[in-house]
Amino acid sequence: MLPRTGKLLVPAQFFAGAKVVDLNRTLELKGARNVRDLGGYPYGTEEGATGTTAFGAFLRAGSLSGLRGADFARLERYGLRRVIDVRSSFETRHWPDPFAGKGHPNVGYVHIPMLDQLNSSGMRGQIPVRMSDVYLQLLDNDADSFRCVFEALDLDDEPGCVLFHCRAGKDRTGVIAMLLLGLAGVSDEDIVRDYAATGSAMTPSMWVQRALVTIILRKRIPRSLFVAHAEEMERTLEHLHECYGTARAYLEAYAGVAPDVLDRLAARLRGQGA
Repeated sequence: MLPRTGKLLVPAQFFAGAKVVDLNRTLELKGARNVRDLGGYPYGTEEGATGTTAFGAFLRAGSLSGLRGADFARLERYGLRRVIDVRSSFETRHWPDPFAGKGHPNVGYVHIPMLDQLNSSGMRGQIPVRMSDVYLQLLDNDADSFRCVFEALDLDDEPGCVLFHCRAGKDRTGVIAMLLLGLAGVSDEDIVRDYAATGSAMTPSMWVQRALVTIILRKRIPRSLFVAHAEEMERTLEHLHECYGTARAYLEAYAGVAPDVLDRLAARLRGQGA
């Protein structure tokens, strides 16, 4: 486990010789759960280079609406410079992002709505049989949003950390993390592990959410929609490889992200950027 300063996990890169296997990547914040760093994963490039993804480059998260004063200070000390909110307008209207206001001048806020058929409509739309159906539709039908997200993830040569989030930090956030880790050369197995980690971080609150939705909508919501089963991400990765090849091929050829942006993002996550 990483050394701690207070309740904020300190990046392993700050400690010479620190091990980067089986790390707890969660930032322990009082007002948010499932805020996790993408650092600590082994990667390999097509050119044969290997290494471990860097801490302090990218954070994935669920809703930030409950953040408190001390949480904001911890995130800014961590190097947070930009927040990308991919929730729908429906969600941001009911649960505003605290970084959308003027109270955090050192952190930029970008809203790029991505629809997931569930949270985006208050769960009043068609309920999918399994969440990977939603992930596949996002990849196939929402390439423009992925282009905008990956352009926003790029701080160019500026130092700092970018956080991207949806409501639970599982679905839309999970697909973005899949593409970002894949771009850096992280294995499918570790991408699946990163996705499944949401289950341990969010399961209690997901059961509460499922119960409330069932009461409000007066219909039973499938249990599978409120867990992070590994097979959902495995199926999504299979679709990505079969239809598009690699994460980079999808982002460059299908979504239209500029090659230099992808180069910078991959380098940053590998610890080679700013």
